[in-house]
Amino acid sequence: MLGEGDRLPDVTLLDDQGAEISTTDLLGTPLVLYFYPKDDTPGCTSQASQFRDMYGQFEKKKAKIVGVSRDSVESHQRFKNKYSIPFTLLADTESKLYKALGVNARTTFLIDADGRIRKVWPKVNVDQHAEEVLTSLG
Repeated sequence: MLGEGDRLPDVTLLDDQGAEISTTDLLGTPLVLYFYPKDDTPGCTSQASQFRDMYGQFEKKKAKIVGVSRDSVESHQRFKNKYSIPFTLLADTESKLYKALGVNARTTFLIDADGRIRKVWPKVNVDQHAEEVLTSLG
């Protein structure tokens, strides 16, 4: 798995609207890139809801939040609508970004504006995770 100091690989995926987006398009501000197993399951819903509920605080720190799973664009659209998720979800149906970063479990990366990984949370415990990530932004 990539770690602190490594660069975010350039990978292109579909976002939750079906548009192509490159990981490099996400840079320019701090980026919280979190990987989760499956839309609309208890742990993943809790995690997304925590980020949703604290979204304004992340915005105040100029940070973007982007969720990534292997679910389809359509699944992401249903998940976002059902839980009013305000941030982008990427559909990594072919595991391109998972493989590029070496992710195989629920993992979160904090990436700086220039694309360097600043912090990694491997095997995330969902409870209070969003708060922990927010605190790491300083």
